[in-house]
Amino acid sequence: VQYHVPSLGDAVPDFKLRNQDARTISLDQYRGKLLLITFIYTRCPLPNFWPRVTRQFAEINQRLQSDASLYGKTHLLSVSFDPVNDTPARLRAYGAEYRGSDAKSAFAHIDFAVPDEKTLDRMAQFFDVGITREPDSTITHTLSTTLIGANGKVVQFYPGNDWTVDQV
Repeated sequence: VQYHVPSLGDAVPDFKLRNQDARTISLDQYRGKLLLITFIYTRCPLPNFWPRVTRQFAEINQRLQSDASLYGKTHLLSVSFDPVNDTPARLRAYGAEYRGSDAKSAFAHIDFAVPDEKTLDRMAQFFDVGITREPDSTITHTLSTTLIGANGKVVQFYPGNDWTVDQV
């Protein structure tokens, strides 16, 4: 499989996903806003991987809330790469754990979503996310976070999980 490392100015395809409310969402619906997208695995047993990134997203969301004009121009998206297990109900519960609530308003600025298998493969290739499904049903993976501009093009790519909230 040929992977693509997102670079400044790359146009991001309009991927479609299903969010924590079982609604279909697409990346194009966030045009006009800065979109920070990362990939998660809700069953990840390693605290320095997706749990860490999800906590960072929660902190970014909290900081953005303190600036109303910036908050309205941004959105956060956590995409699961486990469509078999990460149902909308599971994504809602996972998101509520980090948001501190599962009220509809808790998800107004951040979505937890999952693509179908075919879309997941295309997204993983575009966003440079290596995914291997192990025989014991665990998933081995790489880490990737991307800031997409209001024009739908890559602004910044953060490989791994060494990035900080302040950098973003």
